[in-house]
Amino acid sequence: MHSMQTRRQQPSITIRSEKAALLLEQLAASGRSKVSIIEDALERLPIRPDHPLEAERRARIAEVLERLAARPDIPSMKDFDAREYDPRGNLR
Repeated sequence: MHSMQTRRQQPSITIRSEKAALLLEQLAASGRSKVSIIEDALERLPIRPDHPLEAERRARIAEVLERLAARPDIPSMKDFDAREYDPRGNLR
């Protein structure tokens, strides 16, 4: 399940919540490693399935983007940049 990596090879985890850091310290006081506590907690979290309407929403967005891309009156970003900025990147 886990590949054996040296501690230096493992990515670090930063906890910015004082409440979470304090709770982790309390749980680790029993001798368990902080990593095992975090891994166990993450494994218990339910993985949220995509909302049933997510695929439909993405399809509608893709359709709108295709229609916009097909319109000749909407400039590409390259055309927009050429119109709005000079070759040195300054606003015209």
